[in-house]
Parts: sequence; structure tokens; C-alpha cells
Amino acid sequence: MKNIVRNIIAVACFSLASVSYGEDSRVWTSRAGTTVDASLTRFEADIVYLTTKERKEIKLPVTDLSLADRQYLVEFAKADEKILTQGELGVPEKEVRVDSKTFVKLEPKLVLSNDSSEGLFEQMQTEHFLIAYAGKVRPHAVAEMAESLWHGMAFYHMNFRKDWGDKRKVIFLCEDRDAYKWLGEWYGKILTDAATDQDGQMRVARHAATWDKVGGTSLSIPAEICTREKFHESAIVFNLKDGNDYKKVFTAFPTHCIAGALLQQQMGGYTGGNGFFCVVTGHAYYKEIRLSGITETHLIDAGGSGGDEISTKSGFDDGTAWPRLLKSEVKRGKIKPNLLEVYTVDQDTLNPAKLVLMYSFANYLQSTPQRVCAFSRLIRRVEANQAMPEPEELAKIYGFDSVEKMEADWVAYITGNDFK
Repeated sequence: MKNIVRNIIAVACFSLASVSYGEDSRVWTSRAGTTVDASLTRFEADIVYLTTKERKEIKLPVTDLSLADRQYLVEFAKADEKILTQGELGVPEKEVRVDSKTFVKLEPKLVLSNDSSEGLFEQMQTEHFLIAYAGKVRPHAVAEMAESLWHGMAFYHMNFRKDWGDKRKVIFLCEDRDAYKWLGEWYGKILTDAATDQDGQMRVARHAATWDKVGGTSLSIPAEICTREKFHESAIVFNLKDGNDYKKVFTAFPTHCIAGALLQQQMGGYTGGNGFFCVVTGHAYYKEIRLSGITETHLIDAGGSGGDEISTKSGFDDGTAWPRLLKSEVKRGKIKPNLLEVYTVDQDTLNPAKLVLMYSFANYLQSTPQRVCAFSRLIRRVEANQAMPEPEELAKIYGFDSVEKMEADWVAYITGNDFK
């Protein structure tokens, strides 16, 4: 998949004297996920001229490039911002061509603790992930799904590829009950050892209360393992009841979990604050619905003073008809969208109507090329400031001078023909 770019119009000899820009070489990405490591020579009349390390020139229409590449052209080549919204951005996660033949099974097994003969996981390595699995598991579909979602992030966010670096994110697939139990106990001990305050103790309690009940969660891998194996710290864990649960790409629930984890990583690991839950969880639902065609994910949390009060939240019962139902309820005045309320929602204040409104708001935030560009600016702003914007600032990012005007535009979107 590397070093090849689709739709190459011309390849010719190149002279160093013709370089118009002095930028370093970078990876450029096509809609189909093919890449080339090259430097920018010039940009004119919506055509990009790139130069490879072999001193060959490549000529490409700007509409063949990812949004991240177009952002680069605007910021570093002084291109007109109109190129950001030219053409259809499509669905890059579905258009990328992931070659499963590049997936490599590693030997020996992954070992998380030298103090135990348990906790051994088979390993499949992809370009950006390490799939660690135990039991009757077919890891290929999840591996392809993860790589496709990674491409989507790299397609939309200019610094995602650079920030990711050469590390891999671990995804655990546990169908074997003993392996899943061991993993929970191993991570529970890590949390217990680190619990120096009330928040830490609450994390221990929540982990213990929810581990056996969740279908998917996350954990932090100790720094020494991350350094040794070149892993990202945050890993994703799936609790499989059946080895055939995730046998196709873009199964709803794992799509949700991986999409949310990748967006949070693009935010620089930031968590918390008004708007965080709405944006990250809403994005996860948006990708789940957009790519799988249905929403199946329920949210599980543990609250109470001891972290042992389990709550489950979900949207409308019909996972495919929710846009039509929401549209009808809004038109009849039975549901009244409130941007401030949805933006500041958290898991404690959710109900089915608010959750479905959050779906619709996440859909709205990325529903046109212009809004996708605004969403990318929003995420870069969170990464840079390590804080969520206030609703008034969010409205300005999307080109409105007030929250009320943005809310009116969102309501018009829900009740219009484009919301499906």
C-alpha cells in the first residue's frame, strides 16, 4: 500500500533547480489509501506537483488528495481555502484498499507479565496495530476494520499520521474466558497500585464492577512494555462471547469503539470537560452508523459512592429507523433539540431522546465538506489547548456568530431531506 499513488497523470525527470517550495518530504495520501513519500514542488490551477526521493515528478489533481493534504497546502503552500471543499470527500474508510496479505502473525506470543504462565496472547501485526487474541478468534476482520478507520483519521486530520509515529495500538480480542479474566485481574492490580487518591480508588471500583459486563473497554499498558514493544499506551479490549462475533469488517460495536479511541488519541489523550462526551461518543456513534448502517452500542457505567451501581444507556429501540423517528418527533414538537443541553450532556444525564439527539448532532458536525473541515479544526484546537471549546467558540468554528444560529441550522438539518 505504500509508495504508490493512484491516478498518476505524469511521471517525468526532475531537476532540483525547479523546486518552488523548500518543505521537507512528507507522506501524501490518496482517497484509496495509497501513499507516496515526496516533497511539494509547486501547486497551480488545482494541480499538485510532487517530487519523490528518486527525483521523479508526480502530477495530481487536488481532488485526488486527502483533506489532510489539502490542509497542508493551505497552511504551507498558501493555497486558496476553496480546495478544502472541492469535490466529494466520500467515505475514505470504505474506499481504502487494505491488503490483508500484509498482516503478519508473530511468534512467540505476547507476554504482559513475567510473573505468570497465564496471560499469553497470539499476535497479528498490521501496519498500525497489534491484534492480541485468545480463544476461537478470527482477527483479520478487526485488523482490516482498524486499518480502515486509521486511514479515515489520517485522511481528515493533517497531523494524525505524524503524531501516531511508528508505534502500534494494541487491540485485545478475548474469547477465551480464562484469558479475559486474567487480563482483568492484571489491569485491576495496576489500577490498585496506582490508586493514590479518591479518583484512583473510583477507577478501581468501576473496573471491578464493569469488567465482566462490558463488550468493549480500554486499558493503559505500562510504560516499560510500551517502550520495549513500541506500543501506544492506550489499548482497546473486546470481550467476545463467540469467536464469530466480529467476522465482517465494520461490525457496529467494534467500529464504534475503535473510532472513538482513535479520535481521542488525535485529541492528544485529552479527556473530560463539557463537550468531550458529546464529541467523542457522538463521533463513535456517527462512524458506527455511517459504516455499518445500524447502531447497536449500549453505554455501561458504574456509579454510586462505591462504583458498584451499574447503569445502561441506549437510544431508540430500532437501530435503523432512528433518523425517521427523530425527524418526526422534532417536527411534531415532542422533542425539542437544545444545542447547549446536548453539547454538555454526560453519561449520567443521558436518556434515549438525548442520546439520539447526540447521534444527530455528531452526524450534523460532519455532514458536508465544509462541516468536515470545521470538525477537523475543532479537533486540532482540542489537541493544541487540551480543552474543549465553549459552545460559543464551537459556533464560531462552524461559522456562526451565536449558539442560537448554529442550533437553528442543526434543527433545519434534522428536519430536512439530507438527514437519513
